Amino acid sequence: MAERAKVHTMSKKRWFLISIVCLGIGAFLLTGTDSLRSEDEQGKGVVETPAVEETDIAIPTAQPNQDELSERHIFISVPEIFEELDRAPVKFYHDKHTSALEPEGCEVCHPQDKEKKFDFSYPKIRDEKDKDALMNAFHDDCIGCHNEKAQEGKKSGPVTCGECHKIEEEYHTRKYLPILPEYYEPLRDTYHGECLNCHKEPAKAAEEAGDLDWKYFYVKEEKKLEEEWPKVVFDYYIHDKHEKALEEKCELCHYISPDLEKQLAAEGKEPSCKDWLREIPEDRLLTEEETAHPQCINCHLERKNENRDSGPVYCKECHTGIERTPEELRDVPRIECEQEERILIQIEEDARMQGVAFNHKSHQENTWGCQQCHHDTLRACKECHTAAGSEEGDFINLAEAYHEVSSPWSCIGCHEREKQKPDCAGCHHIMKSGLAKSACTTCHSGRLETLDAARKLPAPEDLLPDDTKDEMEITILENEYKPSKFTHLAIVKRLTEISNESSLASYFHVDETAMCAGCHHFEPVEKKTSVAQCSACHTARKEPQRSIPALLGAYHQQCLGCHKQMGGTEEEMPQDCAGCHEEKAKG
Repeated sequence: MAERAKVHTMSKKRWFLISIVCLGIGAFLLTGTDSLRSEDEQGKGVVETPAVEETDIAIPTAQPNQDELSERHIFISVPEIFEELDRAPVKFYHDKHTSALEPEGCEVCHPQDKEKKFDFSYPKIRDEKDKDALMNAFHDDCIGCHNEKAQEGKKSGPVTCGECHKIEEEYHTRKYLPILPEYYEPLRDTYHGECLNCHKEPAKAAEEAGDLDWKYFYVKEEKKLEEEWPKVVFDYYIHDKHEKALEEKCELCHYISPDLEKQLAAEGKEPSCKDWLREIPEDRLLTEEETAHPQCINCHLERKNENRDSGPVYCKECHTGIERTPEELRDVPRIECEQEERILIQIEEDARMQGVAFNHKSHQENTWGCQQCHHDTLRACKECHTAAGSEEGDFINLAEAYHEVSSPWSCIGCHEREKQKPDCAGCHHIMKSGLAKSACTTCHSGRLETLDAARKLPAPEDLLPDDTKDEMEITILENEYKPSKFTHLAIVKRLTEISNESSLASYFHVDETAMCAGCHHFEPVEKKTSVAQCSACHTARKEPQRSIPALLGAYHQQCLGCHKQMGGTEEEMPQDCAGCHEEKAKG
């Protein structure tokens, strides 16, 4: 379990690499903050000319706390020659230093090459022949600068050991690290998912299966914790701003190998969008801190010095954690990469199934960026993920790449995440995740025409038996409470509307009775045919039989579970007792 624990840790070597990069400018690509900042924010002479007006796009309501980000630190870590730290690692507030030293510039701390570009290593003069030499190099730069500022009568920083190397609980090596519930998500771990089904609120398979106390869940792991900055999301909005501000000069950010460049020149062709993202060397990856920081920040600084539109140089301006949804990006142009809008995905090598009809345009409209499906390049999946698996594709074969339930990249994995959203989770949170038998032929139709087959579920009145009541009473707790009113028809109508409004549900809800099966889950459901009562399977006894919940547990799990997952208001979807059960007057 320890090997799979998702804790925020790193090896010493990785710690060192990240810390050195972070000591550079803490930006990573450009983000949805206004990347073309005003003259006051960036410095004299910088003009604000946004490529896409902020009013053209919905801005997420959950904005990060800028004051909190300003106070966020990084750890100054050490390389492998330091077996153990004699003192606690140093908290370093990069944005504070950037602000204080802005007049002098980044060259105060970071070395430049012959082209005046920073590599953002620290200190400028590194002596790595032994532990003491490297430690002294850090001390000379930090303490030396602090002393120099103090002698000039300027605001300065600490100069004594204890002021920097503060002993705090979070620094200590932990033998046992706590594991949060997210680690046991069913998408990530099938076995734990099965166990936790009983321990969710309300209990799934047994009344007495209570909440788990996560304070007592630990894995044995000898690591150090580190401060984590919000991630950077380079979405369509940010790409569009770059594309317009840089006048569509793809070569300023992207790369084409010399061989491909010669091949295109010989054919008399200009590079296409896909060419720019086909072959990317390790030192040009914009998804890695070690390579993104130097490329992006040097570009920002160069343009700033030339009094041109430029981007952020503060950590908090890139690491905002803003994640725009596809709905918020609806009006932002998608990247045109000469892609076909409708594709029949076929496997030429040892194919057993028919091709899958795929609407690329509709999927692109429902993503925040190309990399949500693709990796670093825009190569077709089958180029790396072969039918048998290859080293280039980490030996993940093509079937796994498309079908792995726990993968954020696969078709099925993405669909599973969609099914966890409130509108769908009401039914799907208690259903088995992963591939359904009906989905095989639904996807593997072998015909593009299936994309045109718009499926809409019929009105519930056309499916329900004629004697079905629109509103029902549940009397299982009639001794203590008045009967609960169950608005059967209204609920089924609302679920039908949700399904018909969803492109994903419309495609996969192939059975017209799909909405009925959400509750009546252990029997075939047919049009105009009555179904068995819940008590036929769920006993009215207090104790559950085998793995089947008792009737009271089944009602609470089904009704209350749906209400919680769909996240409605207390009036719409009650989640406390009084919302469903009116207590009888005593005496």
